[in-house]
Amino acid sequence: MKIFKPFEVVREELLSVEEFSRELLSSKVSLVLRAGGYILDSGGKRVRPGLTVIAGKLVEAPLDRLIPVATVMEYMHTATLLHDDIVDGAKLRRGRPSVNAVFGNDVAVLVGDYMFAKAIYVLAVYGGPEVLKTAAKTVQDMAEGELLQLEKIGDINLTEEEYFDIIYRKTASLLSTCCECGAIVGGASEKERKALKDYGTYIGYAFQLVDDAFDYISDEKTIGKPAGNDIREGKVTYPLLWALKRATEEEREAVERVLNNPSPTKEEIELVRNFVLEKGGEKATFELARDFVKRAKESLEIFKESPLKKALFEVADFIVERTY
Repeated sequence: MKIFKPFEVVREELLSVEEFSRELLSSKVSLVLRAGGYILDSGGKRVRPGLTVIAGKLVEAPLDRLIPVATVMEYMHTATLLHDDIVDGAKLRRGRPSVNAVFGNDVAVLVGDYMFAKAIYVLAVYGGPEVLKTAAKTVQDMAEGELLQLEKIGDINLTEEEYFDIIYRKTASLLSTCCECGAIVGGASEKERKALKDYGTYIGYAFQLVDDAFDYISDEKTIGKPAGNDIREGKVTYPLLWALKRATEEEREAVERVLNNPSPTKEEIELVRNFVLEKGGEKATFELARDFVKRAKESLEIFKESPLKKALFEVADFIVERTY
């Protein structure tokens, strides 16, 4: 297993997470093993378990509880990816065919459900009531975020408040929960717990903002999924939201027509993309992401300097420095 560089400080713990993850994926149903193994083997930086472990170790959480809790944070994330790809009709995930493309939508849905169920069981056994309550609320938030985004498809009047509500629920809530649950397992003080929760929230916002910007400036080879996908799906994300605030009525109408076209042409997608780039929407998005990274680091001020704190800083920096 290749360890994400900032997580070298918890290398042994993450190897234990990986081992526990394989043990959890146990079933007499071969499709669970094949499809679940396929998605777990598809790579990824294991950001969620890594954050959970580091947050927990910052407050001296016992590893016999922390490792299982960290492991199922990746299960929760994986389950949402399986479901998201079906909702989006995605054929690629991390540069390879998605689970739904390989095994079909029905298998992908049910394996996602299986992974959620496994996560809830492990959290109940190892995390305790407070961890389980926090994680269950996050599953609710993630589902509502996806539904809210669907409600707002093609809506050029989406507000910033609505956009941040969507990305908190979809992305930031789980990263926040990873850090908070690590803190809970370690018996952190309220101040420590809030600091780690805030850190997770802010890097979650930054991560999604950068992801939204990449949809306008990258290509399929770089980001592992079709570029311009958000435009194709009628999603109003921050780069477009920012550009629309500076648009003429004629430009707004042109964008709205493309977003509400169920099958926009490459030329129409390019028209919206160029509109956003001309207005500087992607630059404003990266700038805002950097601001959230700064706030994430500031939230950790209550912790003394250590390799663990440094690792959290490095994760935050990576989010705005990454090229994919």
